[in-house]
Amino acid sequence: MKCRFLTFVSSLLIATLGANRHLLAEQTGSIVGWGLMVVGVDLSGDFVAVAAGWNHSLGLKADGSIVAWGYNGHGQCDVPTPNSDFVAVAGGWLHSLGLKADGSIVAWGSNEYGQCDVPTPNSDFIAVAAGGYYSLGLKADGSLVTWGNNQYEPTPSGGFVAVASADEHSLGLTADGCIVAWGDNHTGQCDVPTPNSDFLAIAAGAFHSLGLKSDGSIVAWGWNDDGQCDVPPPNSNFLAVAGGDRHSLGLTSDGSIVAWGDNTEGQCDVPTPNIDFVAVAGGAHHSLGLKADGSIVAWGYNNSGQCDVPTPNSDFIAVAAGGSHSLGVKTIGPHDCPGDLDGDGDTDQSDLGILLASYEVDDAGDLDGDGDTDQNDLGILLADYGCGS
Repeated sequence: MKCRFLTFVSSLLIATLGANRHLLAEQTGSIVGWGLMVVGVDLSGDFVAVAAGWNHSLGLKADGSIVAWGYNGHGQCDVPTPNSDFVAVAGGWLHSLGLKADGSIVAWGSNEYGQCDVPTPNSDFIAVAAGGYYSLGLKADGSLVTWGNNQYEPTPSGGFVAVASADEHSLGLTADGCIVAWGDNHTGQCDVPTPNSDFLAIAAGAFHSLGLKSDGSIVAWGWNDDGQCDVPPPNSNFLAVAGGDRHSLGLTSDGSIVAWGDNTEGQCDVPTPNIDFVAVAGGAHHSLGLKADGSIVAWGYNNSGQCDVPTPNSDFIAVAAGGSHSLGVKTIGPHDCPGDLDGDGDTDQSDLGILLASYEVDDAGDLDGDGDTDQNDLGILLADYGCGS
């Protein structure tokens, strides 16, 4: 059975778009990787984003280049030339995606199902995501483009603000808080429960789906043989959600993590003290939590060392989980937050809401100082998302 390999952080924010790299360079970091296939490249600094494929990894540098490492049996680590002007990355099962500053997408690696054949017109994209053997691109007008082995077109076709992908199904979150699901539905993972409203974030497991509501509750549906859709009571006060292969994770407002579903490898046994977490990620059969002090806690299946966080375990600002490996981004620069629109010292969902409300309308979300709110401003905010939290 194929396993989920890509962890979305607040859905759309996973494939972080990052235009105007003169700002991004102020908060660059190093990448630390551990587990299977983490070898062979310089990860010492100047990274602004990271993505995990199944057994390969991708890092985006402040200069717009991509560094790729790990399993390369299908060329998924051979970044095409010119390796420049990239603003976001995403990793699939055996392929990779890069979003360029001009809004085009570059794809490389396995193309058995056409997952690297970006449809025309290849323009106006603001985010990318990769499923098992398919690819997704979100356009500036809110429409989604899909290609590869999951070319079911979502209905409606526009109005999306976030997207999440799994092995063979996809989720889209619309601006009005509804979830659209499409693709393989043999376990009901595309049957969004009613009422389909008030959703703020989405996540996908291998064959199940998750949605976070504005009241802090989580809704889960699809394959439930291991209880991955049975959200534990009281099902409230959640701030973030993540999906592993057959388990689910929720981060609560008190900084604790709730985990449920398959626990054969201990992936739902959150280590104590279960406090002070600010982010969560789900791998195939392991889990990761980022703490407020910049340390990472890892638990679950550890056959390849994916839970052995290297020392010094400090100064981390982001986490990602692959099939049998883990990634963390460390800060090496100032902690200012270029995406902070509401002046509270961090870049979070409140800032994203301000920007989306003013997108191509007024200058309330203007981050690059050019007098309007456009794709460049969205890129700055998404690349900075989570700063100061």
